[in-house]
Amino acid sequence: AEGKKAAFLDDVTKGDTNLKNVTPKVSDHLTRTKILGNIKKGAELNKVPKPSEELTRAQKYQFRKDRLEAKGESFVEKLDKEGLAFFNEIATAPFSEQAVAFLNAYWGEVGTQAEFIYSVAWDKFKYADMHARGVNYVHKYKEGNMLEFDIGLYFYEKLCKFLEDEKNSDWKDEKFAASQPKLMTAIVRKKELRDKVDVNFDGHVSMLEYLLYQYRSVANPADFVTRSMNHDEHPEIRRARLALAEVNQRIQEYEAEKQRLTKDSKKAGVKGLRAKNMLAQLNAGPLWAKLQAALITAEAAVRIATKKYGGKTFKKSGGGTGRAMGSSEGSIWWLNRDLKEKKEKYGKAKK
Repeated sequence: AEGKKAAFLDDVTKGDTNLKNVTPKVSDHLTRTKILGNIKKGAELNKVPKPSEELTRAQKYQFRKDRLEAKGESFVEKLDKEGLAFFNEIATAPFSEQAVAFLNAYWGEVGTQAEFIYSVAWDKFKYADMHARGVNYVHKYKEGNMLEFDIGLYFYEKLCKFLEDEKNSDWKDEKFAASQPKLMTAIVRKKELRDKVDVNFDGHVSMLEYLLYQYRSVANPADFVTRSMNHDEHPEIRRARLALAEVNQRIQEYEAEKQRLTKDSKKAGVKGLRAKNMLAQLNAGPLWAKLQAALITAEAAVRIATKKYGGKTFKKSGGGTGRAMGSSEGSIWWLNRDLKEKKEKYGKAKK
């Protein structure tokens, strides 16, 4: 064998062998089968063209999506530098603004789940964040933007327990089927958070990442970026959002004073009696009046935004990129839902 090999190499060196006519042999039949597959003799292979630089972001995205879906990897598609920067901008906004961005992008697909996202998912996200910070009172809580993995596990634990409770059976209705979390062990869940939910690999779970993962049958990070970039929040919608933020501020002031007076009212002597008297008159005082004024202003702003821009898209002049949203449906729905909750709890009828 060594002699034949030496002779062959000698022939090659002398140029006596035409390498083009050498037919490679595959001794392993299984390997040969893998190589050939179903290729017919004489058949020409179709080449998949790469997207050119002239294609739009949406066209490039569609190319990548089709290719990755064929591999079953569409959700974990990597974002380009520009897309990742935009994604991180949204993912570091408060939880509620992340949810609104998601709803704006996917209102047609997940608009029916908006109430679940608002009343259950968002509420549990805030509760988990409060738990992590050691905050016991809502009026002392400043809305966060992301959870560490361990707190993310805590969030899923509380969410699953909430849905398992019979008194919350309405949230298990068929209409909220798309919002039901998949049950899994803590070990598997943590791996899922690390490998699939944490889109930007920062070791945290944002509200946006949770929503994209939960509704991954219709959404994924790259698609979200494609749908949301180059659109901005309409000025009227922003005005309404800020008006509701002012209401939140007034609520925090009112609740803080109420808590202080409630605590002092339990004390003995003159100080306790004075606190009881002030507590009884709290809803006739300046804090309550400022809260009511803020509610009236917010209601007017929400009404104007809803009437003018509900369901419409707003794009920044000059084509500049800005804070998202391709549609306004999610924003309008969230504004009205938030206003409704505040009016029910702090409206004039409150005693």
